[in-house]
Amino acid sequence: MKNVTRRSFVSSAAAGMTALGLFSAVSEPAEAQLVWNSSDWRMAEFEKIVHNPAHIKQVWDIVQIGDGKFLSNIKTLSTDSISATAFLPKQIKIAAALHGPANMLNYDDYVWSKYRSANG
Repeated sequence: MKNVTRRSFVSSAAAGMTALGLFSAVSEPAEAQLVWNSSDWRMAEFEKIVHNPAHIKQVWDIVQIGDGKFLSNIKTLSTDSISATAFLPKQIKIAAALHGPANMLNYDDYVWSKYRSANG
């Protein structure tokens, strides 16, 4: 098997997950699983974000990578928010919560190089 790079993995994963979604159906609702304990959260940093005095706050819930389309959507809406208002860019805060398949975009080079050998 050839070496897997981050780019090739994300492209293949996105195509595979799209195909899987087309051919499968969930008959029962999924149950949530607790992944983080409250001690895992950096509450001071979270409070800083929540209480930031920005005039416009955008929160994006991203699950599917979708060839990075969500990045274009975020950029377009933030640009439009600046153009349509008198707010400066520093008065707009954006947070993207990546989970599921999209969480792969959060992995840095260390993770990709560490687990490359496990993929072939």
